[in-house]
Amino acid sequence: MQQNQDIKGFTILELLVVIAIVAVVSAMGFPNFMSWKTDREIRLATEKVSSMITNINTQVKRGNFLYVQLQISPNGVNETNFTTKGIYQDTYSNILNDSNIKIECKIENSKYWDEHKVETTSKSVAVHFDVDSSVCFSKDGSKFLKEGKLKSNINLKIAGEEKADYLILCAPRNAEKTGNKCALDPRKVGKPSYGKPSYLVLWTRFGTVKKYKWSGSDWNLQ
Repeated sequence: MQQNQDIKGFTILELLVVIAIVAVVSAMGFPNFMSWKTDREIRLATEKVSSMITNINTQVKRGNFLYVQLQISPNGVNETNFTTKGIYQDTYSNILNDSNIKIECKIENSKYWDEHKVETTSKSVAVHFDVDSSVCFSKDGSKFLKEGKLKSNINLKIAGEEKADYLILCAPRNAEKTGNKCALDPRKVGKPSYGKPSYLVLWTRFGTVKKYKWSGSDWNLQ
């Protein structure tokens, strides 16, 4: 049987044109993809922190712990560890009955805490301070304490109100521009701004949590 000999393939020129087109399209889309990826990493870390605060306060309300803590440990600008800790009722009572010990939001992992667990390590996530810091909660809000840089948070205007109980998370590239931590960039023309993407977790002494995203000029509720 005679086969059809009129079969044509791609020429080298045609292949080069196709490769060039694919390269151009990929180059145009790559920055958008990387921007989306970075935003997703910061957003997921923000959601994790919010969940951790909610979870430890749920444990307090259920009576599993009398006192709980979220510890935030920056490791440069490329990694941040988040740890939760708890004190049982007996230990809490012993502390209250011992005149030499007081209820504190201790950062170190010592016998002061009955349980501590590294819940998550967020890669490529920076925060707005560069030393270990913590926030602690009790059931009635009376032992709402902070240590480290969280204790000296400056007031930010969020939803029209001055707030000091928050954590800012941002991309390492943004933190590197402002002294290795998430902060307003004074080099911005006009009004200084946080780099994008930047997210913020806001909490109350009773563990109520809200999440915000920096729009370029304000914090918007998520």
